[in-house]
Amino acid sequence: MKKRSLTLLAFVIVTAVSWASYGNGQASGTSLFGSKCAACHGKDGAGLSNWKSKGQPDLTKSEWQDSHTDAEIADTIKNGKGKFMPSFKDKLSDEEINAVVSRVRMLVKGSSAFP
Repeated sequence: MKKRSLTLLAFVIVTAVSWASYGNGQASGTSLFGSKCAACHGKDGAGLSNWKSKGQPDLTKSEWQDSHTDAEIADTIKNGKGKFMPSFKDKLSDEEINAVVSRVRMLVKGSSAFP
């Protein structure tokens, strides 16, 4: 009886820790953009002058937003682009990449989702 209770208790603890870890591992697109993208693209997505001179787009411009599909943005995040945009395929899961794409979509100037 005591062994069965300990086994059940261990199962409950492992399950609780797993669920807690799962919830904490789900970073939002905003926090991912802040930690992985903002150093080059700026917190607001407009870009930084030293990178703009190398061809970095202003992610807040509706013209840029309208000319790129979610799949294209995801592909660029995943595989990188050109000499300066690094690949994040080994650093972000597909779910996290999709969260960043959603965040990029909220960067357009005039959007009510813009912080």
